[in-house]
Amino acid sequence: MYGSLVVLACSLLLCVSARPPQAHDNVKRDFLLNLVEMAVTGSLFDEAGQCVMQSPGGCSETKPYDKALRSEGLDWPVVGHTMVGHQRIQNVKSLLVDVINNNVPGDFAELGVWRGGVCIFARCLLNAYHQPNRKVHLFDAFESLPGYATTASYLAVPQSAVQHNFDKYGLKDGYVFHKGLFKHSVPPFAKAFTGNISVLRVDGNFYDSYQDAMYYLYDKVPVGGYVIFDDVRTHDAVMRFWLDFKKEQGLPEELTTIDFHSAYFKKTQAIVTDFKHFRAPQDCNK
Repeated sequence: MYGSLVVLACSLLLCVSARPPQAHDNVKRDFLLNLVEMAVTGSLFDEAGQCVMQSPGGCSETKPYDKALRSEGLDWPVVGHTMVGHQRIQNVKSLLVDVINNNVPGDFAELGVWRGGVCIFARCLLNAYHQPNRKVHLFDAFESLPGYATTASYLAVPQSAVQHNFDKYGLKDGYVFHKGLFKHSVPPFAKAFTGNISVLRVDGNFYDSYQDAMYYLYDKVPVGGYVIFDDVRTHDAVMRFWLDFKKEQGLPEELTTIDFHSAYFKKTQAIVTDFKHFRAPQDCNK
C-alpha cells in the first residue's frame, strides 16, 4: 500500500505537469507533494519507528517514531529516503517555488544525497510546477567512507539503490548522477557544465567537502538563487569554512536558520570566486 500510494502520487504529478496549469491543480499539487514529503521522510510509515543509532550497523535496533525528532531531522529513519526532516524538506520546497515564481534560471543540485529522498522530492516538485527543463543533480560517493565505521551498512548507499528509489516514485528522467568524492566529481562537472544552479544544497560534514562544493559551484548560482548548508549549525568545521569563505570572497549575505542543523542564504550579488584563498586539505581530503 505504501509504495502504491507514492507511485500514484508521482504519476499524478507527472500528469499535472504535462498540461497547462488550471486553478484546481494547486490543491491537487499541494496534496500530492505533501504525500511525497511524508514518504521520503519516512513519516508515512511511522510504524517502522526510528533507528537506535548506537546499535550495530546504525539501525539493527529500533525504537518508536518521534514526530518532533523527525520534524527537525534529529533521528535516523528506518524506511525513509532522507534523513532530512520536514523543516528542511519544506525549506527546499519554499526555495524551489521562489526561483520558479521569479524566473531564476537553473537546476537543483544536492551534494551528499544518501538514499536520494531530497532529490526525489525536488524532481516531483519540478514536475508539478511544469519545469521539465530544470534538472536534478545528485553528487555522492555512493559507497562506504572511512568515517562511517560501524554504521556503514546504514549510511553507505550504492547508486543502484538510489536509482531504485527513483524508480519506485515513477521518476524515469530529469536527474543526473555524479559519482565520486566531491574533490573528484565536482571540478570536472563545474568545468563542463554551462548552465545555472538555482538551488544548491550541500550536505558534506567537513571543511574540505564544503570548500570543493562552494569554490567550484558558487559561481553557477545566479543572483536570486539559493545555497543551503545542511549541517552548518552543528559542525564546527562547516561553520569555519563558511566564515572563511564569506570573509575572503567578500560575500554580503548572512545565513538564515532552517532548523537545529541547517541554514541557507539567498545570493544577492554576482561575486566571482577567487581561488587564491583555496586551502590545502583540512580534514577529509587529506
